[in-house]
Amino acid sequence: MLAAAIALIAQAAAPTPVPPPPPPLHSGTIAMTCPVGGEKFTAATVPVYAVFGRRPDGKPYSEVPFPHPIPQCPGNGLVVFDKFTAAETAELAKWIETPVYQAMRGTESPFYRAYWLARKIGRPDADALGLLLPAIWQAKGDDRNDNRRPRTRRYQQVLIDAVEQLPASVPLEDRVWLQAHAANALREMGDYAKAETMRRRAETALPQSIRPDLATYLQQLGKVIARHDRADEPLDMIPEVQAAIICKNDPPRQAFDRSFCAQPSIADIYKQTG
Repeated sequence: MLAAAIALIAQAAAPTPVPPPPPPLHSGTIAMTCPVGGEKFTAATVPVYAVFGRRPDGKPYSEVPFPHPIPQCPGNGLVVFDKFTAAETAELAKWIETPVYQAMRGTESPFYRAYWLARKIGRPDADALGLLLPAIWQAKGDDRNDNRRPRTRRYQQVLIDAVEQLPASVPLEDRVWLQAHAANALREMGDYAKAETMRRRAETALPQSIRPDLATYLQQLGKVIARHDRADEPLDMIPEVQAAIICKNDPPRQAFDRSFCAQPSIADIYKQTG
């Protein structure tokens, strides 16, 4: 009893621990353990953010940069794109040791490497190709000073080829979603005929689906393809506020863009942006 009483007195007398400060609103770090090898490291994280619509390639408009950083084990270079089963972890250990993967650490986006690994461990096609989309967003930033956009086009071609070869087992909604992104990639590459063929393929299958958002996307994409617009941010496929900012900061050159920017609703928005 005496020992218990002393313990209670000591606990009561101890100063109340000061809680750690909250993480920064839009950035922070998280302690991680590498699934392969157990290496301890710290990764960047974005705990709080908002999304204000998306571009046709899926990249969000936000107050924080996209894509968010993906954790990478410093030693072996594994990109930790998800939680893994024991069987997947064993497969990952095999693939990250290959010369091909280790070479990619110096040449490819971490998101492309995540896509590559996801395919190797048998993740569903939609999940794997979903990792390729942020690789394309990142590549556009890398290629911003090169009008040929070599890395962007290479990753877009990987997406297109993979969508063309989707097995029949891929669920309908996943298939249509992927075909829509492939059609947009073809449009951005300037291959309008193939873009429209891919878009129509998706649109034809869509009535069997329950995705009205995809139906709207495909309708809008059809108009953009028809006018041979290869812009990453076609004005009629992005939020009005973002379109107004483009109208204000980058005077339109094409007839459609001039007409779009002249709309009273758009003009009112960019007047309000100061």
